[in-house]
Amino acid sequence: MTDPARAARLWLALAVATLWVVSVGGEADAQRPASSLETLPSTHIARRTHIHPAPPRPLSCFSRGLILVLTDLIAQRPIHLGIFFPEPWPLKTYP
Repeated sequence: MTDPARAARLWLALAVATLWVVSVGGEADAQRPASSLETLPSTHIARRTHIHPAPPRPLSCFSRGLILVLTDLIAQRPIHLGIFFPEPWPLKTYP
């Protein structure tokens, strides 16, 4: 591609599509149920055998959003726009 204006329009389209897919995936990720390990009693076997914490999300927000948008298109459902749910900043703990 040699025309800078065409390249700029292409990058803009890619940026908007990425933003849309991440917002749909982020909304779906925010609606995921939280882990219930904390609600179990301290003597429960799941607490005693739990070694590593579960990963925060099994799929990235981009992948989850892309899957949701594609399934909406295939199933001919209305397209979802998504909402941003920012994650809180991690707190620094000093030893």
